[in-house]
Amino acid sequence: MSAEDDPRVRLVAALARDAVDFLSGPEREQLRACHAPRCVRYFIKSHGRQEWCRPSCGNRARVARHYERTRGAATGEGPPRREP
Repeated sequence: MSAEDDPRVRLVAALARDAVDFLSGPEREQLRACHAPRCVRYFIKSHGRQEWCRPSCGNRARVARHYERTRGAATGEGPPRREP
């Protein structure tokens, strides 16, 4: 079996070709890194306010932000807490 007949080689070649097409095309402007803590994924931004690759990453980022805000307020480092 030659390398051209190997399905793995054809798959890698197709992925490489699609990656080159994407990165050299106009859609590359929409490629973003996820803003969630410890997430290493990239995504295609589909609307103006999108910051995360998945909803679970958005939730993790909001929880981390809330934790920092409340922990900082408890130690006097963060913004003041609002009274109800």
